[in-house]
Amino acid sequence: MMIRNKLRAILLVLFAFIVGLVALNFYTFEKLKGDAPAVNASGSLRMRAYQLAWLSARLVSADADTAADLRRTMAAQIETYDRILAGLRRGDAELNLRPASDETIKEQLRTLQPLWEEYRTDVFAVTGAAGAEEKYAANAVVAAEVVSYVTEVDKLVMAYDEASQAKITASQKIEIAVIILSVLIVGAATYLIITQILIPLAMLTASFREVAG
Repeated sequence: MMIRNKLRAILLVLFAFIVGLVALNFYTFEKLKGDAPAVNASGSLRMRAYQLAWLSARLVSADADTAADLRRTMAAQIETYDRILAGLRRGDAELNLRPASDETIKEQLRTLQPLWEEYRTDVFAVTGAAGAEEKYAANAVVAAEVVSYVTEVDKLVMAYDEASQAKITASQKIEIAVIILSVLIVGAATYLIITQILIPLAMLTASFREVAG
């Protein structure tokens, strides 16, 4: 093989390795970036659950005008809550949510869905209550339920966080393997350049000098 072809082959191998390394970094970054909206969305469910309980408590003693505003706000919050949960399960492009792929996350979403439906029904019971006594009774159910419900939401947040951390750990291991591989490839390329190009070139130069002499 001519020296030029040897050098070209070595450069092609190094170029392919660099392209593969860059592609791997982009893939890892894209996977982790996709997790961030889901982690934030699952965390917002906790805040929204407490907010619904707070709005429910306000509704009990609110006057007619304030009560109407509170009911509209609660209905909007519930609609958003439903959309976030659906997006976490099936994906939602507008919310930048991807369908859940981790089995632990899927299982916790399945556990959370009926609990949310029960909590939502109890919140609607407050908005639909007529007399003061009925409102107090319905709100007492929501107040007693919110802590246990949020505990299950926390499990979902932890599942997302653990899945993200697992991806980060796997990415770190891959990066270490890639660094080791890159050292080996650079070492092999250096060896090939020295033995297949520089040494023959030096011998060829020496032979030319002998002929010239």
